[in-house]
Amino acid sequence: MRSPTRSFALAAILAVTVAAPAFSGPCREARPDDEIHCPYHPIDPDRHNVVFASLDDDSIRAADVRKARSATSDLILDPLLADFGWTALATAVAPDLQRALVMRFKPACPPYTGGPPHPGLECSYGRVTLWLAYHEPRDPADPHDDEWVHVNLAHRGLGRNSEAHGWSTWLHRDLALFNALALPDDGGWPTRPEENVTQIYAVRFAPGGGFAVEPYAPDLLWRPDCLTGRVNAQPPVEPDRCFDGQRVSFVRRCYSEPVRPESWAWWNTASADGTGGECIAGPGSALVPVLRTYVMELDAGCRPKRSFAEMTPAHEPNPGPVYRMMGVGAEWGDMLSAISPDGRQLAMATNMGDRRDLSDNCRGFKINLEDRVNPLSGEANRSTHVCALDANLRCRQEPLRVRSLLFPPESTPLPGFVDVRLPGGATRMLVFSRRWSQAGQPPIEDIARVDLRFGPAAVVPLTFGRHAVAILPINYVPPR
Repeated sequence: MRSPTRSFALAAILAVTVAAPAFSGPCREARPDDEIHCPYHPIDPDRHNVVFASLDDDSIRAADVRKARSATSDLILDPLLADFGWTALATAVAPDLQRALVMRFKPACPPYTGGPPHPGLECSYGRVTLWLAYHEPRDPADPHDDEWVHVNLAHRGLGRNSEAHGWSTWLHRDLALFNALALPDDGGWPTRPEENVTQIYAVRFAPGGGFAVEPYAPDLLWRPDCLTGRVNAQPPVEPDRCFDGQRVSFVRRCYSEPVRPESWAWWNTASADGTGGECIAGPGSALVPVLRTYVMELDAGCRPKRSFAEMTPAHEPNPGPVYRMMGVGAEWGDMLSAISPDGRQLAMATNMGDRRDLSDNCRGFKINLEDRVNPLSGEANRSTHVCALDANLRCRQEPLRVRSLLFPPESTPLPGFVDVRLPGGATRMLVFSRRWSQAGQPPIEDIARVDLRFGPAAVVPLTFGRHAVAILPINYVPPR
């Protein structure tokens, strides 16, 4: 089964980044596949409120989402692909702007073969891993001599035989969360979907220096029968601590729930009832449980106030035919969620197939193609929706879908909220990636925004984000 990170436009990312121009990079490798030092490029909260991955040069860049027609963005993290083989997918920045968690993978890393020898273990067999980048001052008299130090968390407590789905978030400056699956170095790897049970991990920084990677609230949240997707936190009020009532969204599907039409759907079958033969030959078919989004509140000690067993989903995914159509990624429901800075709004990317023929359960394989010469390589779509939350942490009304600008509709995964000030006052932007790929047509891979004052139809592609993916907010919290 494909992981959520790999089904996020990974084929398009590989096609562009591997073919990107070579760099005589300014970075140096302290230890192969483990530690890399690069020049420090500061994040300026007055000029930067989003970060994204550039497909032109494999760098991580920052920009101002208010300036939709500006082509200007600033380099934050240097590209590592040409010199060290590691490419970047997405970056979440700490509220003090001095640390970041970066999803990376090594395309040329030997894949897992099922037994020794293990030539790809040092680079996690080409799976997505999570790297920590932190600012290290070197010469107080010369800030231009500072560095970003990149360290591989698979070598620092998570385990080399791991995959960090890596949709990370920061509860505060010294505590970050992400979702991952980790096994011992000689522990094999899941071969069945129900074994792919990612859980929530924490990166906890000590006051005197150093950090530890550890399970996050496993007594309340961990479920061995459930896959946990993207985790996203409301920013802290103070940069170094949680606050009582801080909200966190996460995504989960569980393989133990009863098989019902509203909670399970058939993947890779021509008919929605599991009959009619395969859409694509070879991998077989499968019943897939629905992905649901949950919102939890924390106490001042950064612990969930309730266990997962006590939580209800923020929204029940629609089980209609268009929502159950899957493409090459065997996933459906509400996924890749994000919580607003004030904790009152929720955004989700909902799986959607093709309305033009609801009788053909294979239609998800025929839109948003990963390979434009393969008409059955589609991912279906992940369409961003937004809703307001009530006091019970549920959507007050059916989530509103962000407007599509293309036909068939483009995929708009990975939403995030950015609160900004404009000449007319404060406003809230919803930002997200866009992906559109159809047979015989030039593909589109960029990022866009919606000014929520004008509703979900006010979609504006960002000029600085052409050939970019994985736009995420920078939530700066100044020290008090």
